[in-house]
Amino acid sequence: MVKNRIKKKFFFIKNNNDLVTELKEKGISDQKILSAIKKVPRELFIDQASAEWAYENMPLPVACGQTISQPYVVAYMIDWLKLKKTDKVLEIGTGTGYQTAIISHLCQTIYTIEIFSKLFTQAKFNIDKLKIKNIIYKLGNGINGWKDKNFFDAIIVSAASEEISSQLLQNLKINGQLIFPKKYPFENQKLILIEKIGENNFKREELFDVKFVPLLNNNTQH
Repeated sequence: MVKNRIKKKFFFIKNNNDLVTELKEKGISDQKILSAIKKVPRELFIDQASAEWAYENMPLPVACGQTISQPYVVAYMIDWLKLKKTDKVLEIGTGTGYQTAIISHLCQTIYTIEIFSKLFTQAKFNIDKLKIKNIIYKLGNGINGWKDKNFFDAIIVSAASEEISSQLLQNLKINGQLIFPKKYPFENQKLILIEKIGENNFKREELFDVKFVPLLNNNTQH
């Protein structure tokens, strides 16, 4: 005898509108970014065990020992890139696809690289539910960047490293911007904004303290 399956209902402490209101109060004022966040249901991108906190402004654990970033940090990093609808964006660290989906509403195409095959598959599954079509996925080591030189208007790195690889800097167009969490001694991290002002000339700006998982530099994880 087959038992009827009861679909589990999730009760969220807050909803997406509450989250957007909180982001406004914290200083995120770009209406395009706020609108993109409204279009992306965060509950699709988190583990069921964390479902009730889906719209809290906090990072949450996902598979492979990784996290889905705090929405304010996602919005803040995107805000600094000043994206246009004609831009091509490279994302290092797809995760479960939450940030990827948000950025997809703000640019022409987003190219995204994920090192964990489980998260790679999960992100594609999540984003397919939203019928987003302007994303190009790659399973691999994000430190190696994409194959094309001077191709991207913006690059966003979702994991911490001591420095950015020369391959990623080569991927960036002149006048393009890259944002990443820099790892300092004693576990300190700060967001760094890099602007490419010449072929081998870069301007750097230090932003604020953050906490990200480390950027991995090895073969694809299973």
